[in-house]
Amino acid sequence: MTLKIDPHASWLPLRKRALQIDNATHAALVNEVADHMEAEIKGQIEPLMATLSPNPVYHFWRIGGDNMVLNGYDAVRGFYTTMFENGGQQFEVVVDRIIVDDNGVVTEGQVKQVYPASALEMMGVTEAGDEAISAHELWLSKAQLITVWPAAPGNKLVGEDIYFGEDPMTTLVPIERSELPGYYQI
Repeated sequence: MTLKIDPHASWLPLRKRALQIDNATHAALVNEVADHMEAEIKGQIEPLMATLSPNPVYHFWRIGGDNMVLNGYDAVRGFYTTMFENGGQQFEVVVDRIIVDDNGVVTEGQVKQVYPASALEMMGVTEAGDEAISAHELWLSKAQLITVWPAAPGNKLVGEDIYFGEDPMTTLVPIERSELPGYYQI
């Protein structure tokens, strides 16, 4: 069976693109985003925070509201610490487009994430299409995603502006354990 999600593939398109860029600043920015993404998906808080400026700001823009802002180092670190404690870093970003200039990087693609049925039920999601969430152990979501990675001097990231093109909960499909990479933790 083919893997339906491979989180560790997320930063590879960024590394490949950085090697193709002649402008040293632009290549460094793309590599900084790759470093950030790799540390985030591997759950490594210190390397992750090292990619950020001293006062990062995050914006999460979601369809239908429920937007969120994280302002400052402590807020961002707290967000990631909680995410790692709950296993939320296990997602794949399928990067289709990378745009870079002196002010930052923009990535476009899809974000794929696996949810145990129990986690979805705790979030109030009881059905996907016409199936009960409890009918399957694991569910996969896939949503269009654009991330703007503004940069500060020294190629540190100022934060993230994340735009979800759709509600991931509307894209849920069942997934089997055999469709996950061996390192994936449920």
